[in-house]
This record gives sequence, C-alpha cells and structure tokens, in this order.
Amino acid sequence: MNLYHYFSKTLLYFALLTTSSCQQLSQLSSILPSSSSLPASSSGGCPEKPTGDLDSKNVKQLSISSTETIQESGQARAGKYIGYAFEAQSGQELSYRTKDNICVWVYAPDTQLLTTKNLTQNGKYIIQISAPQGSTSFSLEMTLGSFAAVSSLTPSTLSPASVLPRSSPPSSKSSPDLPARSKSAAASSPVTGLSEKETAQLVQNWLNAKKRLFAPPYEEELAANLTTGDRYTKTIGAIKWLRENNAYYQYKLAEVDAFGNFSASSDQAQIDVNVTEDLVLYINGRVDEKNTSFGSKTKGYRFYFRADRGNWKIENVESL
Repeated sequence: MNLYHYFSKTLLYFALLTTSSCQQLSQLSSILPSSSSLPASSSGGCPEKPTGDLDSKNVKQLSISSTETIQESGQARAGKYIGYAFEAQSGQELSYRTKDNICVWVYAPDTQLLTTKNLTQNGKYIIQISAPQGSTSFSLEMTLGSFAAVSSLTPSTLSPASVLPRSSPPSSKSSPDLPARSKSAAASSPVTGLSEKETAQLVQNWLNAKKRLFAPPYEEELAANLTTGDRYTKTIGAIKWLRENNAYYQYKLAEVDAFGNFSASSDQAQIDVNVTEDLVLYINGRVDEKNTSFGSKTKGYRFYFRADRGNWKIENVESL
C-alpha cells in the first residue's frame, strides 16, 4: 500500500511503504521496545501502520530536548490522526509516556516507521497518534533522552551567549559611539530614524530569529536581512561552525528589556538592553554544558544598528 503524509510546505512528503507495528502507550514508559514485534491494543488493537492520511492542519511543530520534558494533550479518535513534528539528531533517544489508551507511530526523516527508541538520523521526525477505537482524551509526555536524566539536571551558573561558540565579542570601533541618552531624554526629544521602542523590537526580532539561524534549516538569507558588517560575518561563521560540527542551538526563552542609554541618528542607532535567554547547545546529539544556560539567564548587551539600503540591521553587539 502506498500512503503519504504531507504536513506543511516546508516538510517532506512521506511515502509510507514500510511495515512495522504500533503500541499502547499505556503499556510502555518509553517510545518503543528493542524488539520490532510490538503489542497490539487489548481493546480493538492498533493497525500495523496508519490507514489514512495525516492532514497538515493537524500537525503541530514541537521543540523537544534532552534537558526537559514537554507535555501535549488532545482528543484522539479512531481513523483520525494527530501529528507532532520535531527535529532530532542521530544518537538521541525519543522517550514518551502516557496513562491513556492510544496508538502511536513514529516516522524517521526517511519515512521509515521506527521500531526502537534510538534515533539514527538527523532531521524531521513525526509522531502520529490515533485511538484504537472510539475516541479518548490523552496527555503525552516526551523528551529526547530518558525521564530520569531530565529530572537529574541541575542549574548552572553559565551566562547565555549573544553569539555562538568560537565567536569573540565585537569591537565598537567599527561603529562609532553615539551620544548616550537616558530614557527620560529619549521620551522628551524625538530622534530621526528609530525610536527606542522600535530599536528594542529589532533586538527582539533578532532573538526570535536565532532558532532559525542557529538550528536547522540554518537560514543564511535571514542573517542578511537582520545583520550587516561585523555581525553578519560572525553570524555566517557561526552557522558554518554549527553545520560542520553537527551542532545546533535550542532556545526555550529569548526576551529583551531596554534599560537606557539609547541614541539614534538618521542612519545609526545604539541601545543597551538586558537579554534573558534559556538555551541549549547540542553537539552530535549531546548537550554541550559549557554553552548551555540550564535555566533562564539575563545579561546586558549594547546593540549597534546601521541603516542598510532602507533597512535597519545589527552591525555589532557588545557585552556589558
């Protein structure tokens, strides 16, 4: 039988040509046993593989890591399918658990149904869920690793990084210091070009984009839209380093708070901000503790901006 899954314009089409098994999640504490022969449901059973299509509207993109457990809930129905898509690296393990009576299938990036919790490919995985019969509410916990390992993680004193490893703090020489102004002065004296609020939003846009820059698909064209000069060079270098070292960042939190020292002219601006990030660096599927925050960390930065062909872009960033 030739079945396929489509779940967004950016995801792969799945031609489901393999045979495998499904399981009752209530019988297991992790994704799949090492054996390829999986138990069927005691209440009607699960088919060996889905018998219908997974609609892209029913697929939710997840960010799963080995340092935390995430939980999803919903309503499963027989013959109807719910999907969860997530990025993973070769060498990681997918574990999940639930108390509810549902069927699950996990597809690897090459469209093969998994028969073990060990992930052997880099790329996009799909978890597909249905009910063996009728309908039921469900709650599903997931992690890339073991639940015991997640619960044993301890906080670290590491500070979050504004750039990736192997990237030194930029010098302010390439972007001359602009006269600093307090918040009150900024409010009473409008400037040409950017306002303080708009400048802080540019920093937030950068933080939001890092999950697409420094993790698959490593969108270099996005770097060109947001950065220029020294910051663009460092960003492209960081992306190259990540690709070459089978590494990526996961950002669980990224927020900015402007606290003063803002100034702007018609083509330059600078702002001092506190950046709060909760991030994890994975190298070859393992957490790199030296570049992982282990919880939310806040650090001060000075961002320099320059107008480039009608767009404001980050030119430099300094740690404060």
